[in-house]
Amino acid sequence: MNLLDAVAFVFQWQNLAAMLAGTMYGIVVGVLPGLGPSAGMALALPLVLKWHPATALIFMGSLYKCSNYGGSITAILVNTPGDASNAATILDGYPMCERGQGGTALALSATAAMSGGLIGMIFLAMAAPALAELALQFGPAEYFLTALLALSLVAAVVQGSVVKGLISGGLGLMLATVGSDVMTGHLRFTFGWNPIEDGVPLIQALVGLFAVTQAVVLAESDGAISRIGRLAGGFWEGVVTYFKSPWAITRAAAIGLFVGVLPAVGQSSAGLLAWGAAKRGSTHPETFGAGDPEGVIASETATNACMPGDLVCTIALGIPGSVGAAVFLGVMIIFGVVPGPLVFQEKGDVIGSLFVALTLTSFVIFVVGLTVARHLAVVTLLPNVIIVPAILSVSLLGSFAIRNLMADIVISLAFGLLGYVMLKGGFTPIPLLLGLVLGEMVERNYHRALMISGGSYSIFASSLISKALIVLIILSLAGPFLGPAWRKLTQGEH
Repeated sequence: MNLLDAVAFVFQWQNLAAMLAGTMYGIVVGVLPGLGPSAGMALALPLVLKWHPATALIFMGSLYKCSNYGGSITAILVNTPGDASNAATILDGYPMCERGQGGTALALSATAAMSGGLIGMIFLAMAAPALAELALQFGPAEYFLTALLALSLVAAVVQGSVVKGLISGGLGLMLATVGSDVMTGHLRFTFGWNPIEDGVPLIQALVGLFAVTQAVVLAESDGAISRIGRLAGGFWEGVVTYFKSPWAITRAAAIGLFVGVLPAVGQSSAGLLAWGAAKRGSTHPETFGAGDPEGVIASETATNACMPGDLVCTIALGIPGSVGAAVFLGVMIIFGVVPGPLVFQEKGDVIGSLFVALTLTSFVIFVVGLTVARHLAVVTLLPNVIIVPAILSVSLLGSFAIRNLMADIVISLAFGLLGYVMLKGGFTPIPLLLGLVLGEMVERNYHRALMISGGSYSIFASSLISKALIVLIILSLAGPFLGPAWRKLTQGEH
């Protein structure tokens, strides 16, 4: 099927309906903290089993893509990311809401969803084979170092000191060791409690760290989220602001594409890495984390560009780049579309239709943002006595619904307490979340690398990629200390 045939197929009424339904359902899934694309696809699967394979994948692909925008809505409005991929968006999106600029922040997110998605899809269509080849150059040592780089970059640039960031990330890595040993399968650190035998559940932890913590913080004040009590700015202001930063857009999209191609790294890393890169490259880094629009632009552009990159390895190699991609991989196989190098020849019609539909979805998200963004931003004007119970009830219900276990509510409340204590101590929970997300990847690839090398640590510096990653890790940790010293030196010379 050529491009024109794929476009004609997608514009059939049933396929357009599937795309629009997937878009709206994906946004709703993203808005609800605790669900996310993987749970959303799993819940919808029984409804689409009898559909045409291309139509079903259009629905699932639109759902997968649009859940990220839905997650940005709650990240911006109530400081609670709908999914781990939106964690970086809260750093500047929520402070913008506190200034009454919730509509503008939502516009930035919607525009980033369109722009990042389009860049990602064009790149995916043109360079899928080459990107898949690049991913094959990464072995266990490279993946281990990539995860460490992500953690070190985030620890170095998020609010607070580098040491506190590293402590937070280290705590996340420690919590990731709870459950089955990744190599032997033996249980560890569970204390005989069955609900954590498979590890600390990520969604429940996310709900606790952000939703429950934020509800407690809001409960401490009698006002509303918007501290100025009104909405300033609007959708078109956000659109104009977005396109005033072409370099930030390009850099974030490149980071998102690269991270998406790497299996198991995921969109949460993409957004945080892009946010950190934007802060480092800014002439006013002190404004990041205090409501800088470039922070929202960087994080949301990267996560939306990451999704198409994520699909590269999923489709071309059969290697999912995230939990959501793993579910999508299973959906593809259920419908007889077996991922691999031959899929473009054997199922070119289905893949072509999927690419066209995902490209169109980028525009649909923008239209949805255009029509509902300012109305959604009114939430920030509601009093906290209404917002707090709503956040707690929806988030804890979502936490419970995943496994139907009361223990999951306990886990979310425990992480909510942990997040609150961390905030009071000047720590940010974002490195902790990233450590929890990447913990299994770090441990598994560390052991695999040592097994391949016969126990020799030289494997972690054996390739050119490994050496480059080590240098980047050192620079990321030293940067916050070297930067002020360099400025002092240069100012002293003048």
